[in-house]
Amino acid sequence: SEVYSRLECQICFNYYSLWRRPKLLDCQHTCCSVCLTQMRMSQSELRCPWCRFVTTLPPGVSVSQLLDDPDTMAIISVPYTPVFIRLPCNAYLPVEHHERATGMEEEHGMMEGEEGSCTSAFGTRFCLVAVVGFVLLLLVYIILHSMTCNSERFTMISCG
Repeated sequence: SEVYSRLECQICFNYYSLWRRPKLLDCQHTCCSVCLTQMRMSQSELRCPWCRFVTTLPPGVSVSQLLDDPDTMAIISVPYTPVFIRLPCNAYLPVEHHERATGMEEEHGMMEGEEGSCTSAFGTRFCLVAVVGFVLLLLVYIILHSMTCNSERFTMISCG
């Protein structure tokens, strides 16, 4: 819980990213650049939502020029390399970037993908689509058969 809260803006609850940068206020609290920009547009001063300390920005200086939180940036700026979870059917699912960056993949027994995983994932998806399609066709058949039986009841013909 504490690790996740360091990786997300406590105002909008979106995860920090290179586009939603963690900006450090003068009071040393961190918010995302998007929330701080919105606050700056609606208020005359940039006041911390937690301690109410005012961060002064000279006229013409934007929120993007505030310092980034170095601790959070060290976590989110790790180059992305895909990490996969091995499923019992030999298919793989990608792990969220924030889980990989915080080291949670070791807790869940996650491992990097192997060659051929795309083929297995494709086969699994194809089977799932085929099963769902079959179930939908079966439901349509049952509905149409039921409608036929209802219309034939009026003509005194029994439907099996």
